[in-house]
Amino acid sequence: GTELVISDVGPPPVGSTLKVLKDQGPATTAPSSQRCATESTAGAGKSSQEEENTHFRVLLDVVQFRPEDIIIQTFEGWLLIKAQHGPRMDEHGFISRSFTRQYKLPDGVENKDLSALFCHDGILVVEMKNSVEKN
Repeated sequence: GTELVISDVGPPPVGSTLKVLKDQGPATTAPSSQRCATESTAGAGKSSQEEENTHFRVLLDVVQFRPEDIIIQTFEGWLLIKAQHGPRMDEHGFISRSFTRQYKLPDGVENKDLSALFCHDGILVVEMKNSVEKN
C-alpha cells in the first residue's frame, strides 16, 4: 500500500512521522475499510469533523489527489492538511489544484496520537488511534 506521513511543521524530530495506509478497496475486511465505506457520500472538496473528549476524526474528500500529493502536519495544536497537484488533463483541458485545511486538535493531542488512511473512494480519514486512552 501507499504510505503518507504526518509530521510536525519544520524539520521533523526523530519519531514524529506517522504512517498512513492506503485502503485497497471495498473487499478488504480490515476495520479501516469499514470506516471508509461508511463515509463515501462526501461531495467534492467537502470536509467533516467529529470531536469528543477522547475522539477526533476528520473526513476530507481528496478524490482529485493521489496519496503522494498530500502533506499532513501538526503545528501548535492544529492539524494541517495540504494537497497540491500539477497540471493534469481533464475533459476541458489542463487543471492544477491545491488546498490547505486546518483543524483545531483537542488539547494534548499530538501527531503520534493520530492515524490517517487514504481510502479507495478518495476520502482521507485522520483520527485518533484506537490505542490512545485519555485519563
